Amino acid sequence: MVFNSITFLVFCAVVFPLYYLFPFRWQNYLLLAASYFFYGWWDWRFTLLLLSTTSIDFWVARQIGHSNDHAVRRRFLTISIVANLAALGTFKYFNFFSTSLQTVLHGIGLSADWPTLHVILPVGISFYTFVSMSYTLDVYRRELAPARHFADFALFVSYFPHLVAGPIMRASNLLPQCSQPRVIKRDELVNGLWLILIGFVKKIVIADHLAHIADSGFREQIPPSADANAWWFVLAFAFQIYGDFSGYSDIARGLAKLMGFELVVNFRAPYLVTGPSEFWKNWHISLSTWLRDYLYIPLGGNRYGRFKTYRNLMATMVLGGLWHGAGLLYLIWGFYHGTLLCVQRAGNEIFGSRAPARRLLVAAQIMGFFGLTCVGWLIFRAGSCAPGIRSDILIWNFLRAMATPPTTLLPIAWAVILLGSLGMVFQATHRKMDLFVDWSPRQQAAGICVALTLLCILGVFDGSQFIYFQF
Repeated sequence: MVFNSITFLVFCAVVFPLYYLFPFRWQNYLLLAASYFFYGWWDWRFTLLLLSTTSIDFWVARQIGHSNDHAVRRRFLTISIVANLAALGTFKYFNFFSTSLQTVLHGIGLSADWPTLHVILPVGISFYTFVSMSYTLDVYRRELAPARHFADFALFVSYFPHLVAGPIMRASNLLPQCSQPRVIKRDELVNGLWLILIGFVKKIVIADHLAHIADSGFREQIPPSADANAWWFVLAFAFQIYGDFSGYSDIARGLAKLMGFELVVNFRAPYLVTGPSEFWKNWHISLSTWLRDYLYIPLGGNRYGRFKTYRNLMATMVLGGLWHGAGLLYLIWGFYHGTLLCVQRAGNEIFGSRAPARRLLVAAQIMGFFGLTCVGWLIFRAGSCAPGIRSDILIWNFLRAMATPPTTLLPIAWAVILLGSLGMVFQATHRKMDLFVDWSPRQQAAGICVALTLLCILGVFDGSQFIYFQF
């Protein structure tokens, strides 16, 4: 079930009135049942995996919380980590590593033919395994007490607004909201409805229109343009994935506000930054902070010298790339961003990290790094091309075309410029967008009219899935 579908509207029309009528404990039972129904709409078997992950981590956390023996606590934590990563590895990565190993062995003259697992990838498995696993890690660190009620914990993991595409919620943030009665405030209702509205604008106006342009550019091994007009197809994907993913996050946060919940902000202004560290502080924030807190810092962070700092940065980003998808190009994309982070850190050590004083220089840095970000998106998008397309040749053809001066301007450029500019407006005003209730009545009326007009005139109402559902 996707947010931009008639089915979901019917789902909300049933769930929300009941939610407002029920007392606190029954609200939780309703949301838990609704969340499993929401997830099982794709395939009911997915709910069995979700329930298994939830049950294991609930039990493990209670065992960890009740023990003072370090060895026992570590043993139970290992059970949680192994169970979560085994599920993730089996459903998402088994075929990738199996096929890669076969290729390597065949390359050195060895025969290695074994069956692959032809299974459906459970929607959002990367998200909810990270959500659930972070809970046991926090309990192990004694940063959080184990949940007392299974229903509260199960709701924390499966809460439908964030279940399949984030934000990746921490138990310290969301679990108390599941365990205590919520107070629904008028201001949060207003802000929530506005977030849902602009989330749909980002998704069905910006992302779904640009999807057709981006897809046309990655349909063959040779880009549709042999000169710098190839940039328009890469830019189309850059703004498509921003509109698609940040739009989902806005809708999720808006839905949560209507129920008295508060989800973390997942996007700010990722395309208006001057470097890679700032990018990851603004793009998919819940994942980047998860990787920082549960991978980069435990590896040593920047505490043990320059070489180990670079190693930890690279390992974190490569694994972050692998989190996005089971494919070599996702690993390369992670390595690419890890390299950018290492280069930035080395530059700061040599030249200092002072921000440029002149606006023109800041603008040049933003444009320059946005170009580097788009090169990364080229690698990322090539990772999901149709079978039969050599992604390495495709990337090389794109890079060669993008470096060739254009002779004319393709008509699609105007659509990319218009919708991309709208995406930049959302980023430049992201703080204001979160506080719609603070707008003047005239501004509120104008904002609603503009959003509804865009949806009515430019909306693509085909119920297309969100990009990050595949992760």
